[in-house]
Amino acid sequence: MRAITLVDLDDTLFQTMRKRPADVAEADMTPIGYARDGSPLSYATPRQMSFIRWLLDSTLFVPVTARGLEALRRVKLDYRAAVCAHGGVVLGDDGEPDPVWAETISEAAALHAEPLALVAEAIDAAASAAGHRLNVRVLTEDNVGGLYVLVKHPESDDAALHSAARAAAHAVPAGWTTHINGNNVALMPPFLGKRQAVAHMLPALRVRYPDLPVIGIGDSLTDAPFMGLCDFAMTPTGSQLAAATPFARR
Repeated sequence: MRAITLVDLDDTLFQTMRKRPADVAEADMTPIGYARDGSPLSYATPRQMSFIRWLLDSTLFVPVTARGLEALRRVKLDYRAAVCAHGGVVLGDDGEPDPVWAETISEAAALHAEPLALVAEAIDAAASAAGHRLNVRVLTEDNVGGLYVLVKHPESDDAALHSAARAAAHAVPAGWTTHINGNNVALMPPFLGKRQAVAHMLPALRVRYPDLPVIGIGDSLTDAPFMGLCDFAMTPTGSQLAAATPFARR
């Protein structure tokens, strides 16, 4: 084991078939994430598969994902510790939720139950006023309660989704984080975030492996805060995060 890697999953290690690179055939994509009924939803390119194998073979691989716990468990990767639900859940080495973190998050979630409901209502109202039908819900996890508002467009119309999110920006309280990336808008209270969860888990990893470098890997602007806690940071060159940096492809 030569490094600790804290790795976002969707659009970093794999993506939906709709987002596959134009030069990669469908037949060359490897299914890696699955729906509840067992049908494949997410796929890795051959290069991504080679990268995944390197991560699994050479590093202590720790997923850091927006996926909820149940969705994370439908990803066919070998891991133990993990961060999921945008930081709302931390898994220990036994693959089970960290009880200390769960208590911290559940207490904070209880204080934000009403604001979460109000933000969800405002987004839904703004979308209806603009003639858009969106899927709006407060995401919950067992034993911690409501965590954040998730908004998606049923036909994956990113422009309509982003327009509705901007129209409802006035209803989002100060200090909240708005994550917008493709057909995915997440509105998160201040207590929630990948950075907060990584800050909770990372000190123990550094004590156990003091000489191993920590590499943070992600694709979204909201991944940058947790990546900033690491020794090195990496992002796909076609990502949202890469587009905001000077080395982006032109």
